[in-house]
Amino acid sequence: MPKILAIEDDPAILDFYREFFTEAGFEVRTAEDALSAINLQQQFKADLLILDLNIPAGGGMLVFETLRNRLGDPVPIIFSTGKPELLPNFKNIHYVATVSKPTPPEVLLAEVKKLLPKFFNRAMDPNPPPQSKIDKSRILVVDDDVCILELYKEILSKAGFETQTAEDAIGALTRFQDFKPALMILDVDMPAGGGKKVFERLRMQLASPVPIIFSTGSPEAVANLGKNQNVIILKKPLTPEILIEAVKKLLKMP
Repeated sequence: MPKILAIEDDPAILDFYREFFTEAGFEVRTAEDALSAINLQQQFKADLLILDLNIPAGGGMLVFETLRNRLGDPVPIIFSTGKPELLPNFKNIHYVATVSKPTPPEVLLAEVKKLLPKFFNRAMDPNPPPQSKIDKSRILVVDDDVCILELYKEILSKAGFETQTAEDAIGALTRFQDFKPALMILDVDMPAGGGKKVFERLRMQLASPVPIIFSTGSPEAVANLGKNQNVIILKKPLTPEILIEAVKKLLKMP
């Protein structure tokens, strides 16, 4: 049964969400402020959020940014608001939709179906294909120092990993979408935007929770990102033992 978390400070609208989505076959939980929503999502692990913009304790954007950036949660989100003009442009953001209040039930359900096609396709198909598993052997290494790329590639290959490389932020994002790595090793200071930009694009725009190892000579530059889930910061130069230990830790390998 798919799960929806509805976040809204209007009790009447929450009652509507509960009744409407329960009848549509969803398990529904609700929250009335940003902090409660973040805490509940970590426990409930909803398949989709319906999120009001103006809610107490930080607002809807705090929920969005915390889940996507700090917690690495790619959960699809529908912003439901009476003031859509106050929202940023989500045109290039994956798994985000916007509806204006008041929202006709059929419009709301149509947006849910767009963001959760696997549940509706599965309901129609008695023999759905098995979901593909992430290949944990794939690692993307990004650094503008070719010598470091070759060193990491050699270390990882000897440990049994399939490795591809990129030398700047744009190349990293392009290669990521083609290669679909299970983990990235990411330099901070490099051309075309730097490691921080890659991290933000992956977590916020592409909704990817891919684990990231920041390999940098200046760990203080990304110290705040170490608070995020599935992120490890290592100071260059790295020994093979330290690198492989961090990789296995993030990939939950023995």
